[in-house]
This record gives sequence, C-alpha cells and structure tokens, in this order.
Amino acid sequence: MTGKKVGDWVLLAALAVVLYFCFRILEPFLVPIFVALILSTLLAPFYTVLELKLKGRRSIAALLICLGLTAVILVPVVLLSVSLANEANDAYQRLKDPETLRKIESWFEPGSAVLSRVEAWLPASIRLDRLQIGSRLSAQAQQIGVAVLAVAGNFAQGVFGVLVDYFLMSIVLFFLLRDFEYFASRARLVSPLSSEQEILFVERFRAVTRATVLGNLATALIQGTISGLIFLILGLPNPVLWGALTALLSLVPMVGTALIWVPWTIYLFAVGSPAKATIFLVCQLVIVGGIDNILKPLLIEGSVKMHTLLVFFSILGGIGYFGILGMFFGPLIFAIALTLLEFYVFPPEASPPIAPTSPPADNPVPEHPLVE
Repeated sequence: MTGKKVGDWVLLAALAVVLYFCFRILEPFLVPIFVALILSTLLAPFYTVLELKLKGRRSIAALLICLGLTAVILVPVVLLSVSLANEANDAYQRLKDPETLRKIESWFEPGSAVLSRVEAWLPASIRLDRLQIGSRLSAQAQQIGVAVLAVAGNFAQGVFGVLVDYFLMSIVLFFLLRDFEYFASRARLVSPLSSEQEILFVERFRAVTRATVLGNLATALIQGTISGLIFLILGLPNPVLWGALTALLSLVPMVGTALIWVPWTIYLFAVGSPAKATIFLVCQLVIVGGIDNILKPLLIEGSVKMHTLLVFFSILGGIGYFGILGMFFGPLIFAIALTLLEFYVFPPEASPPIAPTSPPADNPVPEHPLVE
C-alpha cells in the first residue's frame, strides 16, 4: 500500500470522527433545523415576492417572514394553551363537585330513565344494572378529571420548551431564507447528483413538504375549528377544549375524531336530547368527517405520488418514532428514499431530461431555488 493511499485512509478516518462529533453537537437541534427547512420550503414564494418589493433587501424580507410566522402561529398557540388549561381546570372542578358525582351515579341507577333508554337498544340478555356502572363512573370521575387537568398542565408547561425550539427554528429559518444561494452552492459542491436530478430532488421535496404540511396540519386545524363551533352552537360545554382535542385526535389514523363524537353522541342520547344528538352526529360525520375524507386526499395523495398504503405507514411509523412531528417527517423520509431509489434505477443518462427553470432576464433578483 503506497503512502498516498495510507494518507487517504487516515484522512477519511479523521473526517468520519469529526463528522460524528459534529452530528452529536447538532443532535439536540436537529428537529428545529429540519422544521426550519420544511418551513423555508413552504415560505419561499412569500419570501421571493417580499424581496422583490423591498428591492433585494434580503435581511429585512427574511426578518418580516419570521415575524409574520410568529404572529400567525406562535401567538394563537400560546393563547390556545392558556384557554385549554383554564377549560380543563373547569372540567376538573365540575367532576370534583359532589353534586356532579351524585348526578352521574343517578343516571345509571337501576330503573333510571338513562339506563332504560340504553337497555332498550341492547339485547334482553344484557342487564346493565348488574354492572354497577354508576358507582364505578362516580368513583373514577375524579381520577378522570385529575388526568385531564394533568394533561392540560403538561401542555401549558410544555409551552416554554416550544418557545425555546421556536426561537432556534426562527434563527435557522432566517438564514435559510436570506442565504439560500450560499447553502445551495455549498450543497452542489458535494452533491453526486446531476443537474437534472438536483432539480427533480428539490421539486419532489417541495411537493411532498407542501402536501404533508397542508394535508395534515391544515385539515386538523379546520376540523378542530369547525368541531369547536359545533360544540358552541349546540350549547355544549368547553368548546375550545373539545375543538383542540378534535384537532389533535384528527391526526390519529383510523379512529381520529370518532374518539370525540362517539362518546358525546351516546351521552346526548342517554340524557334525553335526541334532537341535539342527531344534529351533533350529522354535523360531525358530514362536515368534520367530510373535510378529512375529501380535503386531505386532495392535498396529499396527488402531490406525494406515493401509494396510499405507503403514505399511511409512513405517517403511522413516523409518529411512533419521531412523535407528533413524525406525521411530516415520515412521508418526507419515504419520499426522499423513493427519489434516491429512482435515481439509482434510472441513472442520469437513462432518466428523461428535465428543463431547468430560469428567472426572467429583466428580473434583478435571483429566483429562490425552491420556488416554482
């Protein structure tokens, strides 16, 4: 083995060690960095328009984008967390009230109207009075209230952690928007992809990012808002709390918002409000469920260009591995893997040529590489 080859192997080993420690240094910040990368992809068109209006003042344009994002996302989240904690505390106080406990127990006493209505729907062999549902629910009511209060309290306490991560993400987002040419040129230096493959990779990443974020987050927010309005219009308690829970549970595959409207429908029928229960059920199924069944597929499946089953498992596995952010990370990782596999199967000489887009000749500001 020649001295040059030995030196190359030593250099590669040293590079591997240094890269490992770089990864460990950046590991606590990978999630904010990746979220900033996703948001920079989504906000690139707005940044480009704002930069044109400000005559190429990139720093001011990037700062305004970050401030606007804070006003649109962070402020409502903080206000919602405070409202959620207050309403959870109100629910806990109600469940702790002895009068509420006695009322719950009376609903399921033998011969009560509520129990008679429920038993009328069941086979004659099933007798609910033997199960002592009332006493058991009464005994568990305070524990349920404590659990709800604990969840809301943890959510409110987690706001501080969210603020720290958001601050880091905003810093990364600012530089990704302002210095996109620098990062793009450095990435091209080490990229093994051809120009056509780089364009395809960026376009695929942008399409999947837009589809996953808009498809999941937007539909969840719309579903939660409409569900909260349904609770408010029908005069049901804590509409903000149940609307927020609907938005969160709508991200759960398979069951989703049914975890909210099924128990509430049963409760409204049981307490003798069939008209309100029917209206509530129809609104939840048709309006809230229709948003999930119509809007989300339109935003995700067509843009991602992945099979529905693969999208399902990428979201489900992503949530299991990354947490709630896995609903975005999972499809993105799968899309990147499929794109790289496509590059391997169809090398540059075999892949169809893709015409690169170029900015107009009279445009003094270079077009953002992530903008159509």
